Amino acid sequence: MLTKRMKKLDKSKIAVEAESEVEELDLTPALIIHGASSTKIGFGGEKYPRFVFPEQSTDLNVRIRRFPIEGSQTTNEELIKAYWLASVKKLKIDPIVNPILISLPTAVLTDSPFRDLVLEYFHEELLAEKVAVISDPFLSLVAYLPVMRKLTAIVVDIGFSQIRIVPIYQAAILEEQIAQISFGGLELTLQLGSWLQKQGFEGPIDSMFIRDIKENHCFVRSYNQNMKEIDERPITYYIDKYTFNLGSERWKLPELFFYKKFFSEKVTLCPRSDCEGNKYNMKEINLSQAIANVIKSLNIRLWKEFSNNICLTGGGAKFLGLKKRLEDELVILLPECKNDIRILSTAQTDLMPYVGASKLAMLDSIDDYWQTNEDFGIGEYEIFL
Repeated sequence: MLTKRMKKLDKSKIAVEAESEVEELDLTPALIIHGASSTKIGFGGEKYPRFVFPEQSTDLNVRIRRFPIEGSQTTNEELIKAYWLASVKKLKIDPIVNPILISLPTAVLTDSPFRDLVLEYFHEELLAEKVAVISDPFLSLVAYLPVMRKLTAIVVDIGFSQIRIVPIYQAAILEEQIAQISFGGLELTLQLGSWLQKQGFEGPIDSMFIRDIKENHCFVRSYNQNMKEIDERPITYYIDKYTFNLGSERWKLPELFFYKKFFSEKVTLCPRSDCEGNKYNMKEINLSQAIANVIKSLNIRLWKEFSNNICLTGGGAKFLGLKKRLEDELVILLPECKNDIRILSTAQTDLMPYVGASKLAMLDSIDDYWQTNEDFGIGEYEIFL
């Protein structure tokens, strides 16, 4: 049985180091592994992953069946191990020489079967000398550090199968205030596929053209903006022999983030009351309200600081207009912070955990947080807080 051993993180050192760009690569750089359904691998210090697999041009239904993680639980250990082994072989590293940093696909640190599986596999089967397993939200925060210059933020991760809203205070994840919604890119893909089938599409739903439609043709309507049922200038989209006119679908798809009746049914974990104990009506929650709930569940003296550092990550955060819609609604939901609300986003929100991992692996601050084979052998590990 592994025993938790925590070490204090030198937060100020990480914040200062991570603000600067890495210019030189280590001769033995860390292997970075991020994601499962779309696994991104590369070396620490590089801005982009070397490889992404499996390739996304397969039938969507096959892609869904191959997704091996649900929450922090692995649903197919052999498959996830095959991803890890393929990562090592693809980049031709030696686990005894190269450190290995793996992103943890959950914000919960104190009870994570996935983390235990990682440590057991890499130390016992691959004999890795140094391994670090660090939470996705924290890695995203590191990626945003050059802009924020602090380690306190709300990280809103809109992923493939879930949305996580994670408060991080001075580098420590506040687990009790995490909001989790069982809704993400998968739900949107299935809904879009259903609409296409109603228009007469009979072929297999391929993930590549679904992704193209979502990322390049759909948008979030402005707050309180009335949209016509049929867009006056629809987009014509061609798939093989099929032709589709995308009108209201273009804004109705991401509108599911703000459709309270739909969204509230997907909430699995969210603060139920504010810092003073006043209960929320969880049937009236949407993405904006969930973010506001998390902020209000914290000490009132911290509301403005968190409101000023809301970081968007994940592929679902790439919709045009999402940032503006959230800002407009949060101004109303958090009147005490209306002059402080700031939402940070980039064109590559889906890569932020990988970027953070790549940057973190090159910092001197990480040296004390690699778990060595010796640590594993005596049954101890460190939780990176």
